[in-house]
Amino acid sequence: MKHFLKHSPTVVLLPAIIGLLMGSCKKETGGSGNASTFLPGNANSTWSYESKNFVNSTTGTFVMTKTSKDTVINGRTYKVYTISGGGNAYYLQSGSDYYQFSTFAGTTSKVELLYLKSNAASGATWDQDITIAIAGVGSVTAKLTSRVEAKGISYSVGGNTYSDVTQIKSTIGPLTIPGVPVPITPVSDITSYYANNVGRIYTRSKVNITIPTVPAINIDEETTLKSHNIVQ
Repeated sequence: MKHFLKHSPTVVLLPAIIGLLMGSCKKETGGSGNASTFLPGNANSTWSYESKNFVNSTTGTFVMTKTSKDTVINGRTYKVYTISGGGNAYYLQSGSDYYQFSTFAGTTSKVELLYLKSNAASGATWDQDITIAIAGVGSVTAKLTSRVEAKGISYSVGGNTYSDVTQIKSTIGPLTIPGVPVPITPVSDITSYYANNVGRIYTRSKVNITIPTVPAINIDEETTLKSHNIVQ
């Protein structure tokens, strides 16, 4: 399941990463500006990402661009972002809560995720119930638990060092599958890093769900921010 959220043409997983690509530090960014936000910038702000899929050994790049458009989803007003190669992404900041609406990886289900609570203390957790459709199984409700692993840290990735970074780790709880007598517990490790006044800088999502009689869901992906241009 991506960032388990999926952005065309590549997956940008949630709320998801352990720093495997610790590059040499070229510059320090983040934690600056007058307003504190993990979803910064006006229209035409851009974020350039590199993606890797460790399951099928593929790589890719994409650019996310903030537009001036809004859209209402589940009663909330989201900002619309375009993804190079096609498709849109939808993000919302509501006070200190940050939401993303997208397709859940490995499925065709659209889900709304609370991926970051910037006022939550280190060690704090929150739960969400999400419903997804799995081919050959039907609708399944899963509990997603997110935890603040660290706050205010410095983190190096993609050749850059970012300050005032929050690390979030999410895991998927047991799934009750129609026709399966006992719940299925996924193997999941979804970790993301968010830099203040920059946004998501790195995500790695590892999810494996093995269900009898249907193909297994196996995801191991990472998304790395390579550069960004925040329009104030």
